[in-house]
Amino acid sequence: MQPTRVVGLAARTTNAAEGNPGTARIPALWQRFRDDGWFDRLAAIGATGPPVGVYSGYSAGVSGDFEILAGREVRRDSSDVPAEAQALDVVAGRFLVFPFRGALPHIVIAGWQDVWAFFERSPSFKRAYTTDAEFYQADGQGVDIWIAIA
Repeated sequence: MQPTRVVGLAARTTNAAEGNPGTARIPALWQRFRDDGWFDRLAAIGATGPPVGVYSGYSAGVSGDFEILAGREVRRDSSDVPAEAQALDVVAGRFLVFPFRGALPHIVIAGWQDVWAFFERSPSFKRAYTTDAEFYQADGQGVDIWIAIA
């Protein structure tokens, strides 16, 4: 992945919380992104491409808390960040890319389960737990999950 900047809405959560519909924060974050018109609001500051989900700030690997940012890519030199939004610079690194096609959000949930299973059965690959990303397809029919590796 090349260095990129993503601007959007953020939340802090855990995989355990996301496994329970009563405590999950990610669906509500994406719902707010859609309902409050963030796709178009970010276009007004120069955002391009489809929505992107960026995972960072991992406290303890797969079992700890992390931050997710629901947003869009902007120019690396962009300093226009709406008051309610956050910006995150994603640095270049080594990534494994897992493409998944199908209806959202089911394919994202199933995709992450496949990613976790891959790392459990492939000990030669180690997650870096720096920055991971979901790049959604423009047609809304899939996602590419990018996982940083050490």
